[in-house]
Amino acid sequence: MSTHRPAVSEHLTEQEHLTEQLVKSGRVTTLSRAVLKRDRFLPVDQRIGGALRAAGLPAGLVRGATYGVSGASPVSFAAFLVVEASRAGGWVAWCAPAAPNVRALHDAGWGLDRLVCIDPANRWIDCADACIGGFEILVVALPTHLPARDVRRLSSVAARSNGIVVAIGNPLHRALSADVEFRVEHSEWSAVGAGHLQTHDMHVNLAGRRVIESRRFTVTLGSSS
Repeated sequence: MSTHRPAVSEHLTEQEHLTEQLVKSGRVTTLSRAVLKRDRFLPVDQRIGGALRAAGLPAGLVRGATYGVSGASPVSFAAFLVVEASRAGGWVAWCAPAAPNVRALHDAGWGLDRLVCIDPANRWIDCADACIGGFEILVVALPTHLPARDVRRLSSVAARSNGIVVAIGNPLHRALSADVEFRVEHSEWSAVGAGHLQTHDMHVNLAGRRVIESRRFTVTLGSSS
């Protein structure tokens, strides 16, 4: 299976044209034209769900919320954070200069036919705005040079459109005020058996403006996950 890569032409100047092109290329229905599911959140792995529940939050990705992923392995943890939503049929836009490892996503259980990878070039906010309106989840790596007002606007657009933003970075953009932030404080690989298999341990700190008291938990990926 392969990802779809919509071509974002440099000459486009109207955001609605960009939205139309991305949606058409990705063969998705925009949230504004779709009937949203009754559930206010999309599923996550039970280990993340348990940590969220312990913090007094819904055990899933809440529509309209912004999540930050930072620290030692932000891309790996972001992929793990979104995998259950992808398995459940969610459409995901990955907006970053470098595409994720598609083979690794496939092995983890992602629905790659519902993943669109986009290199935003110098049009970060245009791409982000378009994707929030056309996909259930936007995974975005925000460059540090973006104006603070644009980063704050990203969160407000997500809240209005019922889209979910997962912002990744190390560090996160200073202006991003995530509802929930997962910071991977320590990440380590360990061999299993004769050394042919490995597990990936990620020690995570859960915080954010919706979290009253930060919490720590550990997830192990690989043969024992």
